[in-house]
Amino acid sequence: MQSKILFSKGLSNIDIEIEVFYGDAYLIGLADSKELEDKLVELAKSTDGVRKIYTYLRIKKPEYPCDSLKILANLKQNLFKDSIVEGTNVRVSIVGCDVVFSGVVDNIEQEKHAIWYAKHIDGVADVYSFIKVIK
Repeated sequence: MQSKILFSKGLSNIDIEIEVFYGDAYLIGLADSKELEDKLVELAKSTDGVRKIYTYLRIKKPEYPCDSLKILANLKQNLFKDSIVEGTNVRVSIVGCDVVFSGVVDNIEQEKHAIWYAKHIDGVADVYSFIKVIK
């Protein structure tokens, strides 16, 4: 799916993260327009092996009232220090000033801890989780 996007006109330099877990595709990030967002979803739908598509796509704004790199660094530091969260299984995306989680964990407590940390970082506007709990 990533190579389809890379070689599609107008989609090669967008700020989108693409992940696939167990046949579910996740499109997370910022698109320049609604048309590009729709094109991304159509490409995902036409990809072999993709059963379901989840999106957290927003239209880019010229600027945001937060420091996304600072949010990301702070959150990753907290996740790796936490004794409950397996930091390598929880993926973090910053979309504007929102934190979006994805990944696969083996218990709900890991997701709860990640969300708690995100909600307590200055500058975070909203928190959304696509984390799958698989035992």
